[in-house]
Amino acid sequence: MRMIPTRELAANSGKVMKSLEAEGVLVITKDGKPRSILLPTSDATLMDDLRDCFYARAQQSLRKAQMAAVAQGVDKLSMAEIDSEIRAARVARGR
Repeated sequence: MRMIPTRELAANSGKVMKSLEAEGVLVITKDGKPRSILLPTSDATLMDDLRDCFYARAQQSLRKAQMAAVAQGVDKLSMAEIDSEIRAARVARGR
């Protein structure tokens, strides 16, 4: 996996696209830090590729939420406690 500075992407986009074809994935950096991931796609695979990206982001969000729940100790709540929290939130929202 090759890292490409944003400057190189801006100055040599054609060369970067050829590198992308050869490498399969490129990491775009700014000030030496990763900022984005460049993935190849095509007309035939665009929707599948986008779905996979969105799915990966959703997985990351779910993991973060699960880790936050463990850190706060709320992963041990019973269903009755969860239902009570939901009812309280709905009542507060209705006001």
